[in-house]
Amino acid sequence: MFHELHRQVRNQLEVISGVAELGDDRAAVALSRSEVPHLVSAVRALLDAHLPDADGYCRTCWGRRWWFHSRPNVPCRQYLTARMALMDFDANPKHALDVA
Repeated sequence: MFHELHRQVRNQLEVISGVAELGDDRAAVALSRSEVPHLVSAVRALLDAHLPDADGYCRTCWGRRWWFHSRPNVPCRQYLTARMALMDFDANPKHALDVA
């Protein structure tokens, strides 16, 4: 079941990416109006699952590691990944200096 879900999500992302990168202006505008709100909602939902607790620890990442007593208080890896993807560090390395 996971493999089918994974395939469907990946295929939808490929279609969206393909139209955004290779589609004409009309298609890109139509795509942005119909799909960008869904993408934003998906990212928000994923990040909401990784909100820090009162002590600043990610409840999802650290909640499973009850045996680990000295947890570092650092940003959740999912938030860092989202930040890097949204800033498109690979395509625009100059933004890497703006992370702080």
